[in-house]
Order: sequence, then C-alpha cells, then structure tokens
Amino acid sequence: MQNFTNIPESFFRELKGILVFDKSKISYIDNLKSKFPNPEDALYKFCVVPGDASRSIPTEIVAANISYAPDITMSLVDLTVQNREQWYEDLNRFNKFAVILVSNTEMMMLGNDKFPLSITINDNMSDDGSGSDSFSLRVYGETVIEPKVYKIVPKFKVLFFIPTII
Repeated sequence: MQNFTNIPESFFRELKGILVFDKSKISYIDNLKSKFPNPEDALYKFCVVPGDASRSIPTEIVAANISYAPDITMSLVDLTVQNREQWYEDLNRFNKFAVILVSNTEMMMLGNDKFPLSITINDNMSDDGSGSDSFSLRVYGETVIEPKVYKIVPKFKVLFFIPTII
C-alpha cells in the first residue's frame, strides 16, 4: 500500500514565463519520453507579470480515452504598435504550437507535432486612463500525453526569464 502524507510544499510555485514553439520542434515521441527541446529553439519567450497568469489543465475522459485540455491565459502589457501587429500576425493560429510553462521550480511541456495547441490574442484595452490596458495571450487545445514536468536546477533558471520577444 502507498501512503500519501498530503503535506503542503514549503514554497510557493509561480508561473514566470512561457516558451512558445512551432509544433514541429516537439515530436510526439519526444513529448512522450519527456525530452524537452532546447529553449533557444522557441519562437517566443514571454515573461509573465507576477500573479497574472491563469492556468487550468483538466483531465477529460471520452469513451474510455484520457486527454488533457490545457487553458493558459496571461496578460501582454508591452503594447507597442509593432508588438501588437506581430502578435496578431504570428500568434493567432489554430493547432500550430507547443509550449513550455516555466515556473520558479519546474518546466512543464504541453503539446507536440501530432497534438498541437492553439494561441489567440485578445485586445483588452479600455482606453479609460486607468493604466490597466493589456492584451491577453491564451494557449489552449487538447492533447493525449499528460503534462511532462522537469525540475529546474537553480543555476539554470536565469536562461528562461529573457524578457524580450525574439
């Protein structure tokens, strides 16, 4: 018998960044075997505004088949005209991406070439002088491979928090 003590972790987990890859960079087999791609192969690297991200990865069962439906949303606040044009042009795509979520303690890989994820960009600007204008980036889809997790070695954390879009 396995006994789970159910004691909470002694730290707070927080999403720090999202790496967006073309689906071809993460094969189904690599995803299944937890072989993470090189972060430098990411199309985009986004830093997450602290406390801003919303993340849900429910398990779904249909006809005895298990799948996972990630739904991750974050704010984009660097609203230069060039950024907005690029986000609309490059990211509003259906079934084209795989992502890695980077927290302060681990990385989680979602999506692959056979079960890619979609990304949509939404304009949440209110132009009301409140200073709270933003766009939102939403990553969603369905995959049959459970989220693969890799513990981050502290000395390598800095590689994943590049604040620019490449």
